[in-house]
Parts: sequence; structure tokens; C-alpha cells
Amino acid sequence: MAIRDTVQLGIHPRGRPLRILVATEYLPPYVSGIANRFKNLVKGYREEGHVVTVASVAGTACDIVVPSVPNFFYPAQRMFFFPPLLLLWQLCNPFRPVPYDIVHLVSPLCLPLVPLTPIFKLRGVKIYVSYHVYMEFYKKAYFYNKTWLHKLIGDVIEKLYTWVYFVPLVYLADLVGVPSRTADSVVYRFAKRIHFMRSGLDTKVFVPKEEGTMDGLLSGALVREVGKENGEVGFRKSTGSRVKDLEEFLPPYSAEDEEVVEAVIPSPSPSGSNGPILVYVGRLAPEKNVQFLIRALAHPALQTATLVIVGDGPSRSQLEHLARSTVGEFHVYSNPPPASTPRDPYSALSLAPAMAASTAMHRVIFTGMVLSEREIAQYYAHADIFVSASASETFGFTVAEALACGTPAVVVRSGAFATVYKCINQWMFDEDDVTDFVEKVVRCFGEGVEARRMSRKLAVGMFGVRLAVGDLLGAYDKIVNGESEGTSQVCIQ
Repeated sequence: MAIRDTVQLGIHPRGRPLRILVATEYLPPYVSGIANRFKNLVKGYREEGHVVTVASVAGTACDIVVPSVPNFFYPAQRMFFFPPLLLLWQLCNPFRPVPYDIVHLVSPLCLPLVPLTPIFKLRGVKIYVSYHVYMEFYKKAYFYNKTWLHKLIGDVIEKLYTWVYFVPLVYLADLVGVPSRTADSVVYRFAKRIHFMRSGLDTKVFVPKEEGTMDGLLSGALVREVGKENGEVGFRKSTGSRVKDLEEFLPPYSAEDEEVVEAVIPSPSPSGSNGPILVYVGRLAPEKNVQFLIRALAHPALQTATLVIVGDGPSRSQLEHLARSTVGEFHVYSNPPPASTPRDPYSALSLAPAMAASTAMHRVIFTGMVLSEREIAQYYAHADIFVSASASETFGFTVAEALACGTPAVVVRSGAFATVYKCINQWMFDEDDVTDFVEKVVRCFGEGVEARRMSRKLAVGMFGVRLAVGDLLGAYDKIVNGESEGTSQVCIQ
């Protein structure tokens, strides 16, 4: 029996709420699937009446600020540097009980908290570790297919990562969660119990569009109208509170939200080029294979297509250069990123100026980082097709987000995409096969409204946030009450 089958939402299985500590380096305003996942989970836990304490980096809506430094591989994202003093005191104070039933460590990395796992165990706190990275693919993307020295460095880093970080992380864990069966071999080798986590998104935020065009969204007009409807003055006016700015207003989740499947889904708005508007949302890094999507625009069948790239990352400058050489310098638009301030590492994400981009003139548009989840949803909804060639995903949250917006997804048939999203196998293409990719884009674009209606229905039925909240609460309850101890059960969906 799967762990997630043992709990019903709205009911505390043991008659009292759980006291949950969530430690994660990923929360808004940092934009990623992991950040959105845990924002939704924390919100859902609290709405179910549980006591949730969040430990994260400065600039996020957290209860405990963990000292952090920029990530060596991606400075826009921060990583824990030292355990927070408050948590150390809570764990080491012999005169008071630890105020948590369970700690959820989000990996990668939570590195400074790994040495604390024995103390958590000694103080009676259960440990749930969720592992959200496909490190074996990263090793190939960053170190293999280069020189022998790069390969040697990659092998050394992998050994250190496994024995110095991963094994100590999971050795004392009561349960290790992974988003899908696509996971590093070390997970199956060293984790004593595995939980295949459900993933969910708010299907009231990611909704099909009602009106407008992609050009209107790029110019900022649609976003400003949303601000007026919410009572804001101008564009993203600050409330004066960093936490309130980061915690976007979202209505409470309800069962009815996920039962409403038949949303109003209009036909895609014609672009100025009369070709499909493709959108990619995510980090710009080698393992995401965005370069494949750009090169595919040279195919004769995509000569009138536009690719809107929403996100930022270490590969942006190389991708911009590739785009100019592929479609021509005058057909590429790049929105310059604002600068951050030393006191607020995420301040660069708080403003997104209007762009002078047009789908009639530009074939590749780089929007830069977008903070607002509602704004990201509009990019999905105003595109004809979401595309991704990344074989490194452990779940692929962006696919579920796109489908919820009524936007069909053409993705590579590899990694988690091939197992999690079997329902859209007809839109998947073989890895690195441009011809197959183009054929799937053309087919999907031709299906029009029917493809959009089916996409929304699939997302609401399979990836609603309440399913994910209930799944993890059930897992927590099992291990807090000792029902999974002494077994080597692999928990399946």
C-alpha cells in the first residue's frame, strides 16, 4: 500500500496537528519548480491546521533565516552556509523539548544541516529527506564530453558528493522522497525507504487565458491591468514588508477548485508572424538543453515560429549569441536584467520592466527572470505550445504548470518526462532529434483548441496541489508514529 493512501485531507490522523520543520534553500522569489512546490506545500500544511516552521535564506518568507552564500555554480541562487543559531539552541537545550515532530530536509543541498541529523534523531525528531536533483546527468552535462581532466574532476566530485554528503544525509533519514522514478542510482542503493512523492500546483493560479495576446503581455499592459484589479497602484507596488511582498495572495485551496475541469479555453491568439508561439520557462543552464530549442528554429517548418524564453541562468549569454547566429541579430530581443543590491540578494527579481519585444519582429525573446507566479502563468497561457528538451528533470514542474494553463507541451521523451507525463506521449520527441521535434510541434499546433482543452483537464485531474499535500502529510504521519520503522518497503504511487 502506498503511504499516500492512508490520510484524508482536513483530518489529523492522530487527533492533533503535526509540528513540521521545513528546511529549504528554494522558496520564492527564487524561481524554480522546487521553490513553487514548497511554497504550495507549506501553504497547504498550514491550511490543514498543522504547525509549520520554515528555515530558508534571507529574502524569502521564512520563520528562521539560515546564513547563506551565493551558489558557486549559479550565484543568483543562494545556499546554506551555517546552521541557524536558533535551531542549534532548540536542539541542544536540555531543559526544553524540541518543538518539532518531523524535519523535512530539501536536497540539494541543506549541507550545514546534515551534521545535525544525529541530534535530530537523539531528540526524537523524525527525518524526511526529499531529493530533487539528477546529479548523474549534471556530471555528464558539465564534465563529460570534454577533456580527460574534466572527466576525472567529475568522477572525483561524484565520489565526494556520494560519500561525504549523500550517504550521511540519508543514513539516518526515516524516509527519502523522490519526485519520480528518475533518480540517481545512489538513491536506490543507500536509501532504506523510498517514497515517490506526488507533486501539485495551484490550479487557480495556473489557468487558461481569458483575453489578450503575447505581445500585450511582453509590453507589460496585461500585468499592469492585473495589478489594478488587485487594488495596486502602478506596477508591483511594494507593501513595505518583504515577507508580504513575497507571499502573493492566493485564495484557500478547496476540493471544488480541482473538480472544475471544464475551463473556458479560447483559441490561441494569432501572432504577428502567423506561426506558433513557443514558450520555455526555466533556468538557462547546460543541462536544460535550451540550445536545442533555439537551433530548431532554423528548420524550414519553423521559419515563422517565435520562441519566448522566460528565465535566467549562467548560460544566458551563450544562448543569446546562439540565437543571433541562428535567426539573425535583428530578430532577437533580450530584456536586460536589473541589478541586485548587496543587502538584498533577490532585489533584482522584484522589478520586471516592460519590453519592446514583438512576436512579429522577434523570433527569440529573452524575458529574463520573472518573479510573479501569476505573471509566469500568463506566459504559459498566451503561448501556443510549451517546449522543453531537458533530459535532466526529476519531475518537470513546468510541464504541469503549462498544461494547467491549457497550453499543450512538446517535451523530450527522456528522464522524468517519459514516466510522469505518459499521458502526453503523442507530443513527445526523441532526444536530440530536430525532425521529430518539429513534427510534434506542427502536429500539436494543428490540434488547436482540442489540445488546449485536453491539457487543462489532464493537469487538474493529475497535478492538483491537494493531492500533493495529502500525500506528504500521510507520509509524515506514518513515520512520526513509527509505522514504517523496521521495514525496507519501497513506497510507490
